Amino acid sequence: MNSYDIIVVGAGAAGLTAAIYSSRRKLSTLVIGKEVGGQAATTLSIENYPGIKSTTGPDLMNQFAKQAERFGTDIVSGEILSISKNDAGFLVRTATDSYQTKAVILAFGSQHRHLGIPGEKEFLNKGVVYCATCDAPFFEGKPVAIVGGGNGALYAATVLLPLASKIYIIHRGETLKAEAWLVDKVKQEPKVEIITKANVKEILGNTFVEKIKIETPEGERELPVEGIFIAIGHIVDSAFLNGLVELDGSGQILVDQFGRTSVAGIFAAGDATTIPYKQMVIAAGEGAKAALSAYDYIQSKTSS
Repeated sequence: MNSYDIIVVGAGAAGLTAAIYSSRRKLSTLVIGKEVGGQAATTLSIENYPGIKSTTGPDLMNQFAKQAERFGTDIVSGEILSISKNDAGFLVRTATDSYQTKAVILAFGSQHRHLGIPGEKEFLNKGVVYCATCDAPFFEGKPVAIVGGGNGALYAATVLLPLASKIYIIHRGETLKAEAWLVDKVKQEPKVEIITKANVKEILGNTFVEKIKIETPEGERELPVEGIFIAIGHIVDSAFLNGLVELDGSGQILVDQFGRTSVAGIFAAGDATTIPYKQMVIAAGEGAKAALSAYDYIQSKTSS
């Protein structure tokens, strides 16, 4: 059985940054992920990562991976089946291998909830986006739609207000579910049209999004938009943890300010945790923090 000081679960921004930091501390490190880059690798244009004028998600994540490997990190493709505690630390099992480790860093990220409608996949990064903070500047002077009625959707509206020429907020419920101050702010804006009790049925266009088809109690309607921001939440696939660490009601991992979970020796970072603002630069910082905390944990176990 292969043995490592640290095993990082997830090969996105948080996981790869954690690996860079742990490897530089001369800890043997293994990263296990379904694919290098995680959610960031699906982003075609990145302009808000400090120090980099413009790049693509795959390019930036490949640079993360190469840097981790340069310091000695092993990266393998795989899906975690289970993590269990034993006398030597933790046993991590995948479909093909088992690994022993002194500490674990959970950095497997989250996934955006999808509408699952025609055109959503076809126009991904061609008008269909999931992050206003990341992509709002690309829609300056253009009409857009936001799908959702919670804090995330209305926050997206506030980001788009100075940029978009028209904003449709489409919510399937009867009333918006965001905090009152957000609702009040958005309702006061003349460029915003709120459409409740409505569902998006199809996204249409040629090369890029040109319009969307929605269904309301009054009937079907087409909206001319060049972007559709889908803000209906995230999914954290934490079922494989099987009660190993404490989670919140949404399946996110509870962490303290040091990235520590409820189990000594298990740390977590990035979008799979309860930290606010799911951004690549924040995930990277949280990954560094978790690695430094894991290093301190291993040192304390060694010296005791």
